[in-house]
Amino acid sequence: MTGIAALLSVSCAQDQNVAYETSRDPGGCLVEHIAVDPDRQQYHFDGLSPDGGTLAIGWRQNEDETGLYLLDLKTGARQDIPNLDNGAVFSPDGKKLLNIMPTENGRTDIAEYDLTTGETVFIAPHDSWEWLASYASDGETIVFNSYRTGASDIYTYRKSDGALKRWTDFDGYDAHAQFSPDDSKILFNRQESGEDYNVYLIKTETGEISQLTDDVTEEGYPSWSPDGTTIVFASDRAQPSGEPDIYLMNVNGEDIRRITDHPAKDEYPFFSPDGKYIYFNSYRSEPKGIYRIELESNLDCVKAPAG
Repeated sequence: MTGIAALLSVSCAQDQNVAYETSRDPGGCLVEHIAVDPDRQQYHFDGLSPDGGTLAIGWRQNEDETGLYLLDLKTGARQDIPNLDNGAVFSPDGKKLLNIMPTENGRTDIAEYDLTTGETVFIAPHDSWEWLASYASDGETIVFNSYRTGASDIYTYRKSDGALKRWTDFDGYDAHAQFSPDDSKILFNRQESGEDYNVYLIKTETGEISQLTDDVTEEGYPSWSPDGTTIVFASDRAQPSGEPDIYLMNVNGEDIRRITDHPAKDEYPFFSPDGKYIYFNSYRSEPKGIYRIELESNLDCVKAPAG
């Protein structure tokens, strides 16, 4: 066997009723594939509950059929969530989900779903496209991107008084915003042109925006470590296939380290609440699947990027 087929033999680990298929990247790191039902075309990791015990999984079947369910990582129990698309994010108390829902005009709005009552409330509704929302630590302030001015900019909305604030004003695409654990910063990625994306940071006290990556490749999907000192993101800077791998960097954009090394596309990385794992989506399987990598056991294979 050669190439990808020459990876170490695959084994399966069982965490109660959830199976993990383990293999080794060409770069050397051990990666776990979370087994899901094979009857959908794509599966998408959306988020983890604050206790790390429940995974939100979005799925797609054909172009117009999507859905979402919650997977208990200890028992394997599954809870289907009606009327929600993929892209859900847990609230800090684990009682609600942020998501997008289609509107009557064919666009999307941010929706908050109560896991106890089943009620859905729209957040800062508008007749434009609204996407990719997440919470501040208090669960009251929400950050998202919106096309309400014609381009995709970063906004926050405070539920208590309806205060809306625009943080970026860029004639392009700003998205994937996320508060730091102490709410002092907002991460996001900006599309400079074509496939040129970079990671940026906003200081919430001053509104100052700084650029963390500066590469003429795709640098995106940034997310915080639980302690706010490390950023995980996806980049295709060193992959001959042109598809992104998962990387880590310090909050100042330095000390970049490559985590995955695979010719297939890896995207949407996210730390587990305890900082032990990084979860991500990958096209290395059919259907597109959800993976995780344990950082401590893979320290030897984490390396500086080539080039």
